[in-house]
Amino acid sequence: MPRKFSRNISYDDEDDGYDDYDDYYDYDDEGGAVQYSVRHPNRASEASGLGKALFSPLPPWKLKKAAMVQKVNDIVAIKNFVTHSTLEHNWQNVSSFTTSPAECTGVVPFKFDNPSPDDKVLASNTGTKGNAEPSPPTVKASVKPTANKAKDVAKAVDVQAKKPKGSANISESSSSAKKEPAEAVPMASGRGELKKGVESAEPVVLEGIVHMTLESDYRERGKGRDQTSAVPKPMKAFAPESWVLEEVKRERKPMLHLIVIGHVDAGKSTLMGHILHLLGRVSQKEMHKNERESKQKGKGSFAYAWVLDEGSEERARGVTMTVAVAHFETPKLRVVLLDAPGHKDFVPNMISGAAQADAAVLVVDASLGAFEAGLEGEGQGSGQTREHAQLVRSLGVEQLIVAVNKMDTVNYSQKRYDFIKASLHSFLRQCGFKESAVSWIPVSAIDGENLIAPPSAAALKSWYSGPTLLQSVDTFEQPLRNRGKPFRLVAAELVRSRTLGQAAISGKLESGAIRIGSKVLVMPTGETATIKTIEQDGVPLHDALAGDSVDVGLTGVDPAVLLTGGVLCHPDYPVPVVTRLEVRVLVLGITVPILRGAQVVLHAHHAKESAKVAELGALLDSKTGAIVRTKPRCLTANQSAIIEIVPERSMCLEEYSQFKALGRIALRDGGKTLAVGIVTRIVSTQ
Repeated sequence: MPRKFSRNISYDDEDDGYDDYDDYYDYDDEGGAVQYSVRHPNRASEASGLGKALFSPLPPWKLKKAAMVQKVNDIVAIKNFVTHSTLEHNWQNVSSFTTSPAECTGVVPFKFDNPSPDDKVLASNTGTKGNAEPSPPTVKASVKPTANKAKDVAKAVDVQAKKPKGSANISESSSSAKKEPAEAVPMASGRGELKKGVESAEPVVLEGIVHMTLESDYRERGKGRDQTSAVPKPMKAFAPESWVLEEVKRERKPMLHLIVIGHVDAGKSTLMGHILHLLGRVSQKEMHKNERESKQKGKGSFAYAWVLDEGSEERARGVTMTVAVAHFETPKLRVVLLDAPGHKDFVPNMISGAAQADAAVLVVDASLGAFEAGLEGEGQGSGQTREHAQLVRSLGVEQLIVAVNKMDTVNYSQKRYDFIKASLHSFLRQCGFKESAVSWIPVSAIDGENLIAPPSAAALKSWYSGPTLLQSVDTFEQPLRNRGKPFRLVAAELVRSRTLGQAAISGKLESGAIRIGSKVLVMPTGETATIKTIEQDGVPLHDALAGDSVDVGLTGVDPAVLLTGGVLCHPDYPVPVVTRLEVRVLVLGITVPILRGAQVVLHAHHAKESAKVAELGALLDSKTGAIVRTKPRCLTANQSAIIEIVPERSMCLEEYSQFKALGRIALRDGGKTLAVGIVTRIVSTQ
């Protein structure tokens, strides 16, 4: 927050030193110049330069009398116009001063491409278009009949004014005026004849004025005339461009997004920092710097963790606060590493990272008491080991590695390893992980045992002969990518750099493809932008496909419209901006029931909004999904239900059946996860 400067200026109006000034204007009796004078009790006749500049004489001027303005009703004004125009003017005296049309031959009036509103009114009277040539002059109207017509119109106006807006009579009168146009207005040779033609057109014009005034609000009349609302096309109608099909055929090493989760102090950052160092992603000079600085602060064991924890606050507190991103490669995969925070205060950041993940590594502390605290919590319900596993599974992660860390603290005991494996096995099955998709790896992050090379510790080699952690990561399969669907990129972070510019975001392409020069739609604001730059791990790219994690620089858009949780999408297939949604949720182990009207925090991909449970629709059977009871009074632990949620601000979401990545949600309140679920129906959109 910027500092506020106090320049010792007092803004107290009670004693500001200007109350004794007497400013007045004197006018001489003959209308002469204005005499302006300033008097101050504490000053002599001498005046400073500043005073002369401030109080120099003003130029002569005189006050004008105020005009009395009376607000007149529209109907009264119309009647007055008719009366004055028809009765008070004597056009016979004026006609002698009018130039005859013979003197103006050969003059072609200027015409607009599109007729003006006045031309349209004239066209309704003449039976021709606004820019059409006038008909031959024929004078049939007289002043006296016109006055009678004007009185009839005034009476009709009074009757119309008493009817409500949009009444049937008003619409009928306007339609009849269009079907039966009045007689052509003549081009008279004199001013009096011209006036007669205009007077004959007055009733139709007045009907149009009344119709415009009483029919509807002016803000509604312009809608749909020159603007066409963009109707989103169905997903099935999308066909990828030819260059996308060519890029898909080109061989690339698959990319996998891997998130590291677990309880606080389980050694997640140390584990992945050591792997990056062993793979050569961290230089020896940087590691030496981290070791020296960590020892100076009394945290020598945090040297590898500081590879990912680069923030000063993170290093001072000794915990990861945001999701750190790194890249490395295995023989088969290009891996985007997401190091999630383990502290309960930063679970929202963990959810944001898990929304991009394809697979996960659950790090468990094998120390005595630490594993139990991560699973059961320290007297506060459940720990982050349990909560993280439930969240990543609900956000679509199906492949999991359980890394039993800190095995050196228990002397690589097989008994302790088997106990942890047995305790977590049943819980992970309850979360929805298949047994074939879960791997178990004993490791020691601080000693580097069983990370990228087989274990060297004799106590571990005696009973374990399985794959290393890196080998297990290499066995992950890349999920199917939605490259045949319209482009979607969720903004995970707002970035700025010299190459990307001020308007840039970082995120994962959930579907489709983009290249430099592609037009995209920035939602939820609806602004159109152009792809200027594409980078991946600092390397410039020409295009990107679904599944790639990239930094995108935009042009033609204000950086202020970009926000975390927003979506870049195909201009013809915009993502819905939801204001009310129906979700199917699974309630977790809560102690306080969820009631109708409860305030929660709605998490979806990288977006987070306060929301309200608007409706408890139905209670479902957790196994079959059948409706057990409609409109339950509350939801308790381990129940499945259909509910409706109203976020405070609109969010970019889609139905789970249409787009899975944008159809998963989580409900939290008071630092705890209440329920997880999917979007079954979008009730209303912006």
